[in-house]
Amino acid sequence: MQKRLFLTGPTGSGKSSLIRKALGDQMSFAGGLVTRQALSDDGAMLGYDLLPPAALAGYEGLEAQRFLYFLDQGPKTDNEVYRNYGVRLLNEAAYYPFAVLDEIGGFELIIPQFRQALEDLLNTDVPILGALKTREEAEMFRQYLGIGERFTLHCDRLHQALADDADTLVLEMTGPDDADAAAAVNAWVKQYAV
Repeated sequence: MQKRLFLTGPTGSGKSSLIRKALGDQMSFAGGLVTRQALSDDGAMLGYDLLPPAALAGYEGLEAQRFLYFLDQGPKTDNEVYRNYGVRLLNEAAYYPFAVLDEIGGFELIIPQFRQALEDLLNTDVPILGALKTREEAEMFRQYLGIGERFTLHCDRLHQALADDADTLVLEMTGPDDADAAAAVNAWVKQYAV
């Protein structure tokens, strides 16, 4: 099994859910970064937060930082979250037994410091399990957030680099009940999340 496994597929196909379910408590031993929906008390979507994987395993005191806000006047991104906190999480991931990279391939790729830290991590021997936005998802976000077309170039480069790497498998998920994806993730967890 390749050392790096990235699930890709449309929004709602269950990439992040499958990774979180397969890792369970092992998430507390992962470096990297994950995203989480931020909801109001009445369940309205406020935005998305960035946090370390151990925060999803129930560890207290791990900070979440909001990188995407849903406001009345439209969405607003906070690039500084990825420029600083995201880079720190990627740099620290090199010291963990494995890393989780949840929902990469979005607007964070426009941030040079984040792209460099991601490239540096991908060039280590750290096993990585991740969820990768499809090119179509990335294009949708580009238009939705008003990101320049140069973003598409960065997205294409990331997808190509992962496809060209012999130690990386990018697996297309067909939906939440994709047995092949579940088997691949479970095999990866058994081999690398120790």
